Amino acid sequence: MKKAFVHATLCALAMAVPAAASERVFVPALGTLSEDGSALATKVWVTDAEGKGMLRPAAAREEAGLIALEADETQDVSAWMVGGAKVAAEVPVFTDREAYSAGVDVLLADLPSPKSMTRLFVGAANLSDHVASCVATLYRPNGNLLAEIPFEVAPESFTHEDAFTRTGKARVGEVRVTCDQTFYPVGAATENDKPQVVFAKAFGPNGPCNYNVMLTRQPATGFYTAASQAGTFHDATRNNPKGIICVKVPQELRLAKAIFEWDVKVGPWSSKNKAGMHNVAYYFLERYRSGVVGNINAAGGKKRLVKFMQNVGMPRKQNTNAKAGYELKEGLTYHFTYVFDAANKTATLQVFLNGTEVTRMFKDVKPGGQQLVLKPYAKEGLAMVAEFGNFNNQHDPEVPSWGWDFANWKMTAIPK
Repeated sequence: MKKAFVHATLCALAMAVPAAASERVFVPALGTLSEDGSALATKVWVTDAEGKGMLRPAAAREEAGLIALEADETQDVSAWMVGGAKVAAEVPVFTDREAYSAGVDVLLADLPSPKSMTRLFVGAANLSDHVASCVATLYRPNGNLLAEIPFEVAPESFTHEDAFTRTGKARVGEVRVTCDQTFYPVGAATENDKPQVVFAKAFGPNGPCNYNVMLTRQPATGFYTAASQAGTFHDATRNNPKGIICVKVPQELRLAKAIFEWDVKVGPWSSKNKAGMHNVAYYFLERYRSGVVGNINAAGGKKRLVKFMQNVGMPRKQNTNAKAGYELKEGLTYHFTYVFDAANKTATLQVFLNGTEVTRMFKDVKPGGQQLVLKPYAKEGLAMVAEFGNFNNQHDPEVPSWGWDFANWKMTAIPK
């Protein structure tokens, strides 16, 4: 399979600005998608903050493939699929951090209704340097299996399949995509009497849920609590590096405050990089962008720190974060409390050892309406994910936490 990969450097577009941290940004180009068979070009633009918000063209592609760019923290990337002078759709833009690990079964949401959908394409971007074997699984509106569509994606490339040629245009109620390499799923559709293309959104945890918990209202207080995971719920190992708790809600909840508590027995610092980011907990809503309630990490070696970040309701590439110069000691068990106080627009992380607070940090947050919204985005009521530990092959500075134990997790949600 021919590699379909375009690379551009956005940093070169900026006007003599100081060097800034960069990240890889990807854009899938679908190629021909219009009903009449004409090509719809995917065009990429960058907004350069140092150039007073000036919008600059960065790349363009008509044939199907993957556009990859390097962008620094002062730049924002956007992409559109256009035909002539008409805009057919805004195209997803994603980074390495938003990609899914091999084997994750990812739900694609926000497609048109089964009755109005006229065309459906499913595919994936492969971010690895190996060929990816992928499967798109389609379900009928009643939940029954409709079709499984296998496809391969070349290294650092993007491929999509016309799902309706496989299903005879049967109505599709749900789509899931998985690959055996690091990937980002893409779904695109058209609907009755509308020229625009609708792109699906990828939602959900970065692996299978080890535990499913439901937030339940307590009549005495009005608070919602999750069934606590008493004892050790995740022992991070080479073969099982990440633990995942999926949090479900009975209906949409608007919270003034969310409180998370858990214990961590510190294991050895990574031999790959002791000063790397060892994940202590990662709480997020639908996905990374604008949905991180709290990402808590610790580092050893020369850094010796504990830190957290969040980006709820904030634009792409923006977040607030705080850190403290405190070294977690191998073999000791620490109690963590993380409070996302939406009503007062603050987040606070406390670390305790044997009942005594050893460090504390806080930062402002910017949730819309001073509330944290837990909205179900899957049929089963899934609204939030709690993950513990990194996968083995995440990008630096993220390293796995083999030998670390996670225990006694609980969550309390206070309605607004």
